[in-house]
Amino acid sequence: MATWSALFKKDLRLIKTTFLIGLVINLLCLLFAMLVNQYLFIPLLVAALFHVFYVPIILFISLKTEANQLHLWLHNPRSGATLLLSKVLNGIVMTIVSLLVLYVMAGSLVSSRFSLVEAYWSDAKRMGLFIFPHIIMLSILIGIWTLLLWSLYHAFKYRIGRWTWLALISAVIVLGLINELLDSSNLFKWGGWNIQFPEFSIDPISVYTGQYLYHFIAGISLFYLSSWIIDKKVEV
Repeated sequence: MATWSALFKKDLRLIKTTFLIGLVINLLCLLFAMLVNQYLFIPLLVAALFHVFYVPIILFISLKTEANQLHLWLHNPRSGATLLLSKVLNGIVMTIVSLLVLYVMAGSLVSSRFSLVEAYWSDAKRMGLFIFPHIIMLSILIGIWTLLLWSLYHAFKYRIGRWTWLALISAVIVLGLINELLDSSNLFKWGGWNIQFPEFSIDPISVYTGQYLYHFIAGISLFYLSSWIIDKKVEV
């Protein structure tokens, strides 16, 4: 447990500056929301949606730092899965903390200007509860794709040299097409229900339990594929 805690804290130090920059961006969006009054939800929504890129950015910066001393990182006695899991969990924790900070700041702003949003406040709360967990889930999935591309890059670069980027682009296209084909098929469109936001005058949003299960299995599979590539195929 102590060794895992040390690994987690080490990875946390690698992305501390990135996290602080994210908090500053939250604050700037809040200040902008204060200026636009009745349209204050727009910059707040933009700030929330920006967190979709939070986990992949954190992972990329952390892995880029490790790449500067890759031989030390790869000779760590821990498995690739353990090393990557620490980084993913750091990204998830930082994303949740940043979203909570944004939520608290947004709540303070909205409460001081409640008359401007009272007409659609009920739907705004429900949409927040719907969007926030989906932002975290999507950020994790994009982050796992970041892990896969990073591991493939380091596995290819000493084997095929200048063709590495072509191989990566090809891998992204092929895997993306497979993912899109499976995600849009009727195979996983079961356990569906509609979520409505009548105050915003938008069409109901359809979600499916099967698609959540598919993305969960796909995410776990890609994570362990990335770990296997790091353990077995990456050389220094």
